[in-house]
Amino acid sequence: MTFDINGLEALPRDVSPREYYRGRDFILMSYPEINKDHITELLEFIRIGKWLSDNGIKTPELYGLDKCNCIAKFEDLGKISFGKALQENPDKQTYLYELATDVLKKLSIAPPPDNLPLYKDSKIHENRRQLVDYYFPILNKVPDIEGYLDAWDEIEQSLPHCPQGFIHGDYHLENLMYVDGKCALIDYQDALYGGLAYDLVNLLEDARVDIPKDLRSAMIDRYCDGMSAGDKDIFLKWYRVLGTQFHCRVLGLFIKLAAEQGRDGYLVHVPRLQNYIKSALNDPLLLPIKSWFAKQGVDFEPIKDFNGELVRKILN
Repeated sequence: MTFDINGLEALPRDVSPREYYRGRDFILMSYPEINKDHITELLEFIRIGKWLSDNGIKTPELYGLDKCNCIAKFEDLGKISFGKALQENPDKQTYLYELATDVLKKLSIAPPPDNLPLYKDSKIHENRRQLVDYYFPILNKVPDIEGYLDAWDEIEQSLPHCPQGFIHGDYHLENLMYVDGKCALIDYQDALYGGLAYDLVNLLEDARVDIPKDLRSAMIDRYCDGMSAGDKDIFLKWYRVLGTQFHCRVLGLFIKLAAEQGRDGYLVHVPRLQNYIKSALNDPLLLPIKSWFAKQGVDFEPIKDFNGELVRKILN
């Protein structure tokens, strides 16, 4: 099966290598560079989508596949992401977050699909170091990377086993589609097996959106409803650890995107990420990494004259 993109509407790009085009009632997903990794990623999107659908979660139905050219045709789930739904109907904020949280809770008890890559071996986990690779040079700091990673290892090793299961890997409002009053999922091709708290913290401590603390607490309680006190305590500890590592990774990533691709729009979110990290470091659980930051002279205060020009001048 072959596909023609002529006459289709090109959709905005995200940070991935994929391109999307909208037809009358379908979406084409295309990888301009055809290689083994991209073909594997496309096939994984199809496989994970079927698993999600089998577990009662709406995903785009596959209409056709051209594996050799790394293109697939999918059902169009519409233009209303949870982000857009929230923007158009702010009074539905609690309802939308309840829907999104309930999907995660449902997936937490589903037997995960076979052969998911492990979170601990993934780029997501490895790239927690992007903070020191890209943020520290902006501060004119030369970090002790080994000490940084050792501090995180010390924290992780101090905790009980992390509850494991299916992780979407990029669970934020623009990857959740509002379809017939329900939550549908997209962009799950990088799904992993790992700490269940990762997706919830991605949702509730989004790098792009301010979320009221009382709503965040309510959704955590909603997700944890039915857990024993001990299980909830373990979950919350890993929520804090995985969440802070997430913010460290994304803070570095946004600076990297500005430096290497000129995507300066991401820099507007840096102060929010700094604030997430500053707040998290008040938790005694994170004392090893807090102490490491203090020794490095890093306090996550606003950066003077911070913009894309400064980032490129320093990093390029």
